[in-house]
Amino acid sequence: MRAWMVALIGILFVAVVLLLGTCNPTSTVIDTDPATTAVVTNTTTPAATTAPTTTVAAPAATTTLDPTLIGTLPPIDNLGAATLDYQSTVSTVGLDAVIFGMTADAAQRAAGTRFTPVTPVGECYLATPDNAPAGITFWMVSGTVERVDIDTNEITTRSGAGIGNTEGRIIDMFGERIQTSPLPDGSGNLLAYVPRDQSDKIFRVMFQSDGEKIVRFWSGRLPWAEELSGCPAQ
Repeated sequence: MRAWMVALIGILFVAVVLLLGTCNPTSTVIDTDPATTAVVTNTTTPAATTAPTTTVAAPAATTTLDPTLIGTLPPIDNLGAATLDYQSTVSTVGLDAVIFGMTADAAQRAAGTRFTPVTPVGECYLATPDNAPAGITFWMVSGTVERVDIDTNEITTRSGAGIGNTEGRIIDMFGERIQTSPLPDGSGNLLAYVPRDQSDKIFRVMFQSDGEKIVRFWSGRLPWAEELSGCPAQ
């Protein structure tokens, strides 16, 4: 009996000691290896900010004819007074004293002013008189004047026909001598004045309309009077 009591007391003593050690620890565990402690840091890098860019379109390329490539006419002296003005009139054979078939030299002397080429000088080129109203352009073909284009309403034919007239007005003025045909591009009509005289059969006065009114006109010798696309390619 005494032995059983001693054993029971021993068991209770061990239980008390274990209980006290669990509830009141006296030892501290220190981690002496910092490498084993991983510190995770989440770093958020702000997205890079890209400054807006401005694109400036390059200016459209322009084509400018180099005057040195166009060429000039030979110098001419003693031209006299200029003869072309807003009183000048167009006929089947020319503009005032500038007659189709004249050489460039003779035409400049008749006009009293130099002509400046506006397309490259060659077999066929266009030239405008320096001292004259704007809107006059001569066609030079094989060295002679073959046509004159009028792009101003200040200059008319001897009969007073010109830019701004209606198709009906042109037909009323010249009657059956007018032959009308549509322009190839459908933008209007071409009214051709055909002279009666057999001696003038190679000449024409051409009126271009927008379908109602005359917008430009010209006079010249065939075949150049019927050319609608400018000087043919050389």
